[in-house]
Amino acid sequence: MSEQILSAGIDIGTSTTQVVFSKLTIENTGGFGSVPKIEITDKKIIYAGKIHFTPLLSENDIDIKSVCGIISEEYETAGLKPCYIATGAVIITGETSRKRNASETVQLISEAAGDFVVAAAGPDLESVLAGKGSGAARLSSESGKLTANLDIGGGTTNICLFKDGEVLDTACLDIGGRLIKLDKDNVITYISPKLARLTENAVSVGEKLSHENAEKICSEMVSVLAQSVGLEPADERLELMTTNHALQKGFFPELITFSGGVADCIYNEKPPFLYGDIGTVLGRTISASALMKNAAENTGETIRATVVGAGNFSMEVSGSTIEYRGCKLPIKNIPCARIKFESHDDIPFLKAAVKAALTQFDNPYTAVSFAAPDCPSFADIEAAADALTLAAEEVLTDEKPLIIISEADIGKALGQALKRRTKRSFICIDGISCGGGDFVCIGEPLAGGKVLPVIVKTLIFDI
Repeated sequence: MSEQILSAGIDIGTSTTQVVFSKLTIENTGGFGSVPKIEITDKKIIYAGKIHFTPLLSENDIDIKSVCGIISEEYETAGLKPCYIATGAVIITGETSRKRNASETVQLISEAAGDFVVAAAGPDLESVLAGKGSGAARLSSESGKLTANLDIGGGTTNICLFKDGEVLDTACLDIGGRLIKLDKDNVITYISPKLARLTENAVSVGEKLSHENAEKICSEMVSVLAQSVGLEPADERLELMTTNHALQKGFFPELITFSGGVADCIYNEKPPFLYGDIGTVLGRTISASALMKNAAENTGETIRATVVGAGNFSMEVSGSTIEYRGCKLPIKNIPCARIKFESHDDIPFLKAAVKAALTQFDNPYTAVSFAAPDCPSFADIEAAADALTLAAEEVLTDEKPLIIISEADIGKALGQALKRRTKRSFICIDGISCGGGDFVCIGEPLAGGKVLPVIVKTLIFDI
């Protein structure tokens, strides 16, 4: 028995705003007589909207009314209503996430887009979604090689490194095609402050940009990209252009894929300054650089990679051995506090750890996450339930639910132990990994109530 749901992906980027709608198929792959294993078995894009330029009121403010108009128009053209949409994400990316009203924009759109279309922002999440949407994650699994996707947009380059289909590391650089903007006469109207520093003020606002100077500027940016993936020795330029962090784990890719608007200009030659910026020149400079030595063939999605990732890869489903009671779903933007519960030896410290976790955030809800032992004894489950119950009773008001997220497959056993101990509303799910500082969104039950949809994300606005 399979179930199909509709998902929306909405990407409000530095240069463009895009919408896709997908159909996700969820079914039990566990087989007859075995414990149910509910998985997303198919993802199919059923509508890909136009690529719109992101409307701005100024260099610091998004034109919220116009963005909302774009989204409404795409829903209408697709013949869909927000009430039809079961899941998805509105992600605000690149320099647009740094606008003064970025948070307001993305929250308003998520509220209008569907009950469980969640608001997200942040370079790490964007890197992962673009990497999955581009096909780089799949390529790493099929090839067995370390694969990095470079998603090069208008304002930033998001890098995600995959091994065997799983995320190994992420990074973000302030490198993109709209760091210089031009008028119709190729006169510079804007230069990113970081790019001005990188190029030692080689050009200035009000100056006409020549193709030769544009190539020199783009060569500097490409050199930084090469440093980021280990093809050139790192110097102070990499540090200058890093948004949050570079690749940190000392692994460098064997294969490189490209996505984002600039990727279209790598694979397809276009006139310089076609879009009133340096994106086409940056793409052609990359195509002639050392980055192409490790480049894989075009994996499919380029400019749509992030929005496809938001629509097809933002949601996970919990394990099927879970327990929940009395919580009105969906619940969005639950901050996650991570505690240590990996073995029997951690149980004596569990109550204190849970109390500290539950009071870590000033929020109506807090989720407590942990790894959990793989095969805990009955006594360990009972002791953990005691600690969780006592901690909740001491620090939570009666109306607040206890939300537990375990990586190991203990949700049902632990949840049933909680049910015997407390009348409090609770959610106890497993099969989901989230770290301290992440946010989780939990949706309405799927597959006859056997699983809950979960989105793990960040909410970071660079303002």
